[in-house]
Formats: sequence, C-alpha cells, structure tokens
Amino acid sequence: MVVINNSKALPTTEDEGRTTLLEPFPSTGISYIDYEPLPVSDSPFLLLKGNGDEVEPGDCIFTFMSVPRGSVFRRRIPALCNKLFIGSHYGWIFVLDQLSEPSIFNPFTGQEIPLPSITTIPNIHISYTNGDSSHMRYVYRKWYTNEFLDYTDEEFHGGIQFQKIITSCAPSSSCNNFTVAAIFDCPESLAFVRAGEAKWNIVEDETYFDLMFCDDGSLIALEYWRALHIFRFNDEGFWVQKMSICTPEMVYFPHQYLVKDAEGGILLIRRQNNFTEHAKTGEVQVLRLVVNDKSGGKRWQHIKDLDGGAMFLGTNASLLLQAKEVKGAIQPDCIYFSDDWWDQIPDDNDREHQHRDICVYNLRKDTIEPYCPLEIPRYSAWPFPIWFHVSSTLAN
Repeated sequence: MVVINNSKALPTTEDEGRTTLLEPFPSTGISYIDYEPLPVSDSPFLLLKGNGDEVEPGDCIFTFMSVPRGSVFRRRIPALCNKLFIGSHYGWIFVLDQLSEPSIFNPFTGQEIPLPSITTIPNIHISYTNGDSSHMRYVYRKWYTNEFLDYTDEEFHGGIQFQKIITSCAPSSSCNNFTVAAIFDCPESLAFVRAGEAKWNIVEDETYFDLMFCDDGSLIALEYWRALHIFRFNDEGFWVQKMSICTPEMVYFPHQYLVKDAEGGILLIRRQNNFTEHAKTGEVQVLRLVVNDKSGGKRWQHIKDLDGGAMFLGTNASLLLQAKEVKGAIQPDCIYFSDDWWDQIPDDNDREHQHRDICVYNLRKDTIEPYCPLEIPRYSAWPFPIWFHVSSTLAN
C-alpha cells in the first residue's frame, strides 16, 4: 500500500506582530463501509449522492447505477458523508472534506489515504476564528488581482479548488513510481505529489485542460494552447518536454480531455457547450495525435470511431474501454460524458436541483443524446455525478 506523508508544517498566523502556533489538521485515519462490494461485472457505474429521490442533510446513502446492466445499487457509506467526491481512478474515489482537504477513498475496503493539505499550496493560507479549529477561514490570493481575500470555509469549499485528481497507478498496487497529479484553482494550474512527500509541488506560470499518466509513470498535460507538456520524474525532481502540435482550428472549447488509446497513442476530445438555462453539450470533436514518420511533425487528426470501444469522461480520470470490454447496454463508438461544468456551480440552496449535463455522443452518427437512466432523476444531487470503474484485478 502506498503511503503519502501527510505530516504538515504547523500553520501560523500573524496577530499584532505575534506569531501563534495553530493546531494541525486531525488525522483522517481509516473508516469502514457496511455493505458488500459492488459486482465487478456490472462496472462501470455512475455514482450519485442520495437514493434517487430526496437527499436529506447528512444523508449517507449513495447510488451506483450500472451502465452495462442498468441495475441500481444503493449503499450506505458513512465515510463519504458531508464530503465532496470530485473523481475516481483505479477503483478509488477522490474526495474533499468540508475544509477542502483532499484524500483518496477506497469504497471496497473503506481505506482512506490523506493527501497533503490544501494549505501547502502557496496562495492559500488559513486562520482560525475564536480559537476554535472547527470554524476555519481561508485567506486566498486571487490570481487576477494578486490580493489576498478572506473566505469562510463554506465559501471556499464552494469555490472547488481541486477540479481533477488522478494517480499514476492504484494506491494498493506495488508500483514504485506512485504519483498523484491534480488540476486546481482558476485558471487551472497543475500540482503533483509523490509517495513520501508532505506538500504539493506546483507548476508555475502554466494552465492546463487535462492530465494523463503513461505506463512509465510520466505525466502528460494538455496546455491551454493545445501543446502537450510531458513531465518525467526522478529522485531529483522533474523535467518537462514541451511538444507543440498543429491544430485543425483555433476555436476555443472550454472542456478538453486526454485519453490513452488501445495502442498507447493519445486521443484528444473537445467538448463545446450551448447555454440556455443551464450548460448542455452542443458539439464534440475527437482527434488522434499523428506523428509523421519522416519529418517527425505532429498534428491532431479527426476520427469518426473508437474501433468499437467506448469512453467515459468527466471529472474522473478518462476511461477507454476496448471493443472486447464493451458489454450490455454500453454503446460502441460512443463517449459517455458526466457533468463537469465547474463554472456553473450554484449556491447551496440550488445545488440539489441544478440540471446535470450527462449525455452520450455517438461518433459514427455524430449525435448527442441525454443519458437519463429511468431510476435516477435528471436533476441529481450535489456533488456532480462521476463515473466509477473497477476491474476484477483491482477488486482482488
């Protein structure tokens, strides 16, 4: 089991020239769930908070809807109560607690691995009120003003500082290059941490759409102007190779995803939105990175199928099922999108009724249809629904 060093330098605050030592965050520890593991044959799932009807405050019921089978599993997971799940990878769920502190949670075992504190990011500081650590305030430096602004924990949590988290391998595996990478803040910056490290490493002066790990442990990040940045790690740190690529057009797509195909190549999916009363996917482009054997030039090329496979994209780590893995109600040559319109987050009073843009794009037909399972309401609870996938190897 990989262990992230969660020890933190004790935060301090300046009070009239006097430095006060603050208490560290409480240890997350290990918690357990009280249900049987989900059937692996029914994976992937759409994970939502609630029981499909009303969601009460403090409700610990979660719904797993099987995409291939259409079956619905409702489970009680106390460890996820009052937490925000923002994605999944390798059968683990990435969660934020009420103070935006990140961790990795395994719904099969109940094990939770704390990640370094959000306060190890340079532009985020904390201060307590009335000496009570349960009432925390954040001081956050806005990127566009470079000024520090004071936020309550509720206001800060609503801002969603971590937007996507992925890992280089399953935390429970025996890999020796375990790394966690995250997109955070606005504009979207890159942070990463390796096993044994106590704080986030920040990549400065760059903004990114999406992240993808390669089999060798290197990290590929899609830069805002569609260049690829390849991060390679060693004991001394990391270095970056920047790869400029000719793009078919310069039209801005607000959501873009990187996916590794069956041959180890790179796919780029671009998602455009049409806004009426809420965000709705209006256009999708799927491109493959093509390298000229003679000149070494690189370009994005449009493709019209996935060789019978299917994708699942959103805040979760991008997932591509090969044709032999497509089963049941999963449609071949289709992309299943969950909602990840972070800029459309309403306030707490409206979140439970906010429309969620969950849809299926068919490459061959070039059509977009809402994905609305009968037993799950179209208006789902906050947080965003996410795709959750686990293979038999990971379950074992």
